[in-house]
Amino acid sequence: MDITLLHDVLAVVSRPVGVAIYDFDFSLYFRCRHPSHFAPDTPCVLRVGAVEDYPARYAELIELGLRSVNSAAEHQRASELEHWYPLLREFTPYTRVFDALPPVERIEAEFAWPIFLKGSRQTSRHNAKLSVIGGREHYAWAVEQYRRDPVLHWQRPVVREFVPLAPVAGGIAGKVQASLEFRSFWWRGQCVGWGRYWYQASAYACDDIDAGLSIAAEAARRVQVPFLVVDIAKTADGRWIVIECNDAQESGYAAAAPRTIWEAVLAFAKNEADQRADAA
Repeated sequence: MDITLLHDVLAVVSRPVGVAIYDFDFSLYFRCRHPSHFAPDTPCVLRVGAVEDYPARYAELIELGLRSVNSAAEHQRASELEHWYPLLREFTPYTRVFDALPPVERIEAEFAWPIFLKGSRQTSRHNAKLSVIGGREHYAWAVEQYRRDPVLHWQRPVVREFVPLAPVAGGIAGKVQASLEFRSFWWRGQCVGWGRYWYQASAYACDDIDAGLSIAAEAARRVQVPFLVVDIAKTADGRWIVIECNDAQESGYAAAAPRTIWEAVLAFAKNEADQRADAA
């Protein structure tokens, strides 16, 4: 891991993960230092990919004088659907989180086919056949696949109401249909960047994106996580909905511009540092 102090106000703990939409070389655009030690409670951001044991990593950073922008509780609230969903019920499809894959009768008692199946944190790389489940036979097959899937097997299963989204051209064969979906980044409730979620698809835009971002802003206000990602999409019938939330430290940029995001984050971090200095 590399620990870099950006503009003397924000530390970044980073490690390349080999994914182009996640990795970012801060040294190309920002003034960087590598101090031998840090003042206690120096604010920091993790960019090391998915963190298996966030509370343990958070504690390790505290020992170094670094305080991750998201606490362990905030990380959980951003990352686990069962924690952010109750705060956003009216903005996102009806959802149930189960301890184990439920019997088909339980699903049919609450949902109409098709359903959207995923883990409590993510899908299996947007695999369409394992996500959009059309009926009983398909579900029986998906249950067996879920238990063996390297991405899903450790996650609590989630069943969501299937809401058709406004499609866009392109995408990848075998993946969930690309749609008018956007990823937005929020630093302490302020939008620091956004872009197309389906960066592999043909370029797309939306005339009323401001309406979508206003939904994302309300989601950020309710979830109350300092560094948050909110994914939004436009439905086939013209509504804006929240697709999911995530800890922005673990999130790829999709088609959002990383340099723009970090310039905005650093501007806020400098202002926060100035406020702390004035209060001291």
